[in-house]
Amino acid sequence: MKRLLTYVAALLMLSLFSCDGKNGKRSNTEIRKQYNTKHESIASYDVPAWYSEGKLGIFMHLSAFSVPAYKNEWYPTLMYYADNNPNVIHPDWAKTFRDHHEATYGSLKEFGYKDFIPMFKLENFNANYYAELVKKAGASYFAAPAVHHDGFAMWDSEVINWNAVKMGPKRDVVGELTTAMRKQGIKTGVSTHYGRHWKYYTFRPEFDTWNPEYKGLYGKRRRDTDPPNPEDAFKWESVMNELVDNYQPDYIFVDGGICDAYTEYKKPYFRDAMYRVVANYYNKSVTWDKRVVLSWKRDAMQKGQAVYDTEKNEADGISKRPWQAHFTANGSWAYTGEKGAYPIESVLRCFIDLVSRNGNLLLNIAPRPDGTLDKAQENLLLELGQWMEVNGEGIKESTPWEIHGTGELNSLRGGSNVNEYDTDAVRYTQKDGVLYAWFVSWPSAKNLTLPHAGNFNPESIIPLGGNERLKFVKDGENLIVELPENQFGNYVWGVKLTKD
Repeated sequence: MKRLLTYVAALLMLSLFSCDGKNGKRSNTEIRKQYNTKHESIASYDVPAWYSEGKLGIFMHLSAFSVPAYKNEWYPTLMYYADNNPNVIHPDWAKTFRDHHEATYGSLKEFGYKDFIPMFKLENFNANYYAELVKKAGASYFAAPAVHHDGFAMWDSEVINWNAVKMGPKRDVVGELTTAMRKQGIKTGVSTHYGRHWKYYTFRPEFDTWNPEYKGLYGKRRRDTDPPNPEDAFKWESVMNELVDNYQPDYIFVDGGICDAYTEYKKPYFRDAMYRVVANYYNKSVTWDKRVVLSWKRDAMQKGQAVYDTEKNEADGISKRPWQAHFTANGSWAYTGEKGAYPIESVLRCFIDLVSRNGNLLLNIAPRPDGTLDKAQENLLLELGQWMEVNGEGIKESTPWEIHGTGELNSLRGGSNVNEYDTDAVRYTQKDGVLYAWFVSWPSAKNLTLPHAGNFNPESIIPLGGNERLKFVKDGENLIVELPENQFGNYVWGVKLTKD
C-alpha cells in the first residue's frame, strides 16, 4: 500500500510539472502564483509562446460609425464640431464632418450619432466566414471588436446598456466571433478602445448629446475641459472585467486613449485602474489554466510589462521582449466606402521587418455595416495566407538572429509611403539552428548579397518554394548567392541557410 501511495503521489507531481507552456498550460509554480498591481508582479508574467511564436494577428473595427462611412472612425466625435471647443486640433478639417452630417442627415439635435444605431444591422454578418478567412490568412490570434471610443458595446453588456444585443444588430458580435474563431483553433480575444469615452463627445444645447436621455451612449454632460473623475475610470474597469469574465479572452488589445486622463490632466485614475485590470486578468487566467496576453500603447504601462504595442515600426535594432505593431489593410481603420487594399508586397515587407525585430503584426480589417467584407481586403488576407504556406516555416516560431538585417523597409503607418523602401534591404530570422534570409527585390544580375550572413557559415542554401540548392561564395562577412533563372515564390523571397 505504501508503495502504491508513493507511486500515485509521483504521478500527481509529474502531471503538475509537465504542463506545456507553449500550448497555454502552466507549471506548478505558476498555478500557485497570484498577481498584484506592483511592477515586479506584473512584469513577472511572461509572454506566452503561442503569441511570441504566432507572429500574426487579425482584428477589426466595426461599430455604428461604419454606417456614415465618412473619412474615418472618428466620425462620432467630429460630427459634433463646435468652433469654441479648445480640444479641436484641426478645426477646418474637423468642421467638414459636421458640415457633411448636417447636409446629409439634418440637424444634430434631431439626428445624432445614436440614430445610426438602428441603421447598423449587420444583416449579412457571418462569424464563421471571418474565422475561416483568418485561418486561411495564417493568423494565430484574433481580437473581436468589443467597444470603440463611441461607447457602443458589441456584446450583451450589463455595464453598457447601449449595446448590439439590445439594439441595432441585436446580436452578440463578440460572442459569435469568439465561438467561431476558437472552433478554428485560433486564439481569440477582444479589442477595446473605451478608455477615451469619458471625453469623447461634445455637449451643446444644439446637439442631441445634451439630452440626458442619451447619457447611456454619450456619457454624462461635461464641459470641454473637465478632467476625468474616479467614476469614469471605474466604469472602464467594470467594462474590462466584464469582458474578462464573459469571454475568458486569450488576448486583450487596450488602445492608447486610456493614457489621456494622465497625459492631459495628470489624473491617475485610469492608470491605476489599468493595473487592477491586468492583475485581475492574470489571476483569472491562472484559474482558467491558460496563458494570456494584454497589449498596451503609449505610456499606459512600463516597458517589460505585458506587451508593448505601437502604430509604427520600431527602428532601434531588436527588442528583447516580444512587441507588436498594428496597421490597417487599406489605410482606413473603419469602413469608409469601397476602396482597394495595400499591395501584398507592401504588407509583407512591413511584416518581415517586424518579425526580424521580435515583433508581431496585428492587421486590421474594416467590414461594411451589413457585416460583409470587400473583396480587396479579403484577397489581401488570402494572398497573405498563400505566402505563409510557402514561407511560414521561417516566420512562425522563429526568433531574431544576431542582427535584424540591413536597409530600410516600409511601414504601413498612416501617412507613410508604403512604396518607399531600400530595394537591397535584407532581413533575418532563425529557428532550430537554421538561418532564414528575406529579400524584397529580385536582383537583375541574379546575384543576391546577404550582408553578415557569412558569419553563419552555412553549408547549403535552399530557396523557400524551391528544391534546388543554390550556389554561393563567401565575400568577407557577406554571402553572394547565385539565384536561379526562374523566380521561386512571390512578392518577398526567403532562402534557408543550413549547416547540414
